[in-house]
Amino acid sequence: MTQSLPKVILDTSVFVAALLSKNSQSSPPQVLDAWRNSQFTLIMSPQLLQELIVILNRQGISLLDIQSLITVIAKTSLFIPGAYETTILDNIDPNDNIFLAAAYEAKANYLVSLDRRHLLPLKYFHGTQILSPSLFLRML
Repeated sequence: MTQSLPKVILDTSVFVAALLSKNSQSSPPQVLDAWRNSQFTLIMSPQLLQELIVILNRQGISLLDIQSLITVIAKTSLFIPGAYETTILDNIDPNDNIFLAAAYEAKANYLVSLDRRHLLPLKYFHGTQILSPSLFLRML
């Protein structure tokens, strides 16, 4: 029996850190490498994709790099409708709710984030483990 790949949501912060990193051996670029090497299934919703495009533009990532990333996401990710809206938690940035909603909707195994203020302190959300990139890499 073949074991299915873990389903993973990547917070936008992980994409940004990976794309802006000057050290390919740091955790965020290694997470993207693991995804590109099919070590996990990336979960994407319309809300997550929109957030990613807006933030990457705001961070000054080149349009060519953004288009290249979106092309890979379109070809390799598991897309979900994004129909579920999570309840807003008091200590959560409202912008982070899209990640929790997607994790719940997809029954994701992991949500990988650099958000030490809002997401990482939760540790779990409806069965999804919330991890930093370095901890996630140890789980693979």
